[in-house]
Amino acid sequence: MSETFTFEGIEFDLEIAYRDVTGVEWQWSGERTPEGLPLMWECSHKSLSHSTITFPDLYWEHGPLIPVRELSGEDFRAAIDPNYAATVAAGYVESPAAFGARITPVPALTAHHLNPSPMEQSGFRGFLNTIKGARRG
Repeated sequence: MSETFTFEGIEFDLEIAYRDVTGVEWQWSGERTPEGLPLMWECSHKSLSHSTITFPDLYWEHGPLIPVRELSGEDFRAAIDPNYAATVAAGYVESPAAFGARITPVPALTAHHLNPSPMEQSGFRGFLNTIKGARRG
């Protein structure tokens, strides 16, 4: 039976490594604090330090934590909707034309699409235009 640790209602298997959001891999050191918290260490090849951090601190400072393990065929089957045929039959799959219309980007508006500003040639902008030679006297 593997070692587990329950934190915030989630059971974590301590026998496997976990990857934090930056991609650093962490593993249980096999030790616990006097309070019973598992001590984790960074198992990256770049880490020369064997310092440890408690699991809750790791979770809050570097989480969420992603389990690192080989995926089985059962994992892939669980990720696919088991009722895919019924989903298609119910019409929840869009047509290629609808998909194309949905992913086609809408051209962004630029300043040329807007009406000219009433302040365009007066005030400070008008002064700047006279300096650069756009409007003479």
